[in-house]
Amino acid sequence: MNKAYCLGAVVALALGATTAAHADVDISVAIQGEIAPGVYGRVDLNGRPPPPLVYAQPVVIEQPPPHVVYQPLYLHVPPEHARDWRLHCHEYHACDRQVYFVKSREYDPEYIRAKERERYDKHLRHEEEHERREERHEERKEERRDEHWDEHHHDHDDHHDHDDRHD
Repeated sequence: MNKAYCLGAVVALALGATTAAHADVDISVAIQGEIAPGVYGRVDLNGRPPPPLVYAQPVVIEQPPPHVVYQPLYLHVPPEHARDWRLHCHEYHACDRQVYFVKSREYDPEYIRAKERERYDKHLRHEEEHERREERHEERKEERRDEHWDEHHHDHDDHHDHDDRHD
């Protein structure tokens, strides 16, 4: 019974997290290991020196109230979020915090170019597949047209043969 309860709780949590992720509900993630592209959230330094940063100075969108003192946040966010932080800070509940953006490979121009190339290649494959589908569609249309013509022509020939016998 206890195992079933634990399994049910884990499944409920997993489903809740999936549903929450699709509903744009904030889920806090603390990154403790290597900073990797596609893994975003707060970076816990745990006494280690900070990893490479996107900007040397922290970014603050709104000044916190004078009586509140926050420790700076180290966040790994997508490059477009760091560039337009004013538009995205609320997603991280960090508009009134000093934020240092932690750099990962996805901030490097080579990585960006590789992603663009990957997107372009995917686009080309999609276009090629679309062209193949169009060609197959045209071939089937032509086959149906030929079959229709053959049936019509065959019926027409039979009709003429019948007429010739009555003369």
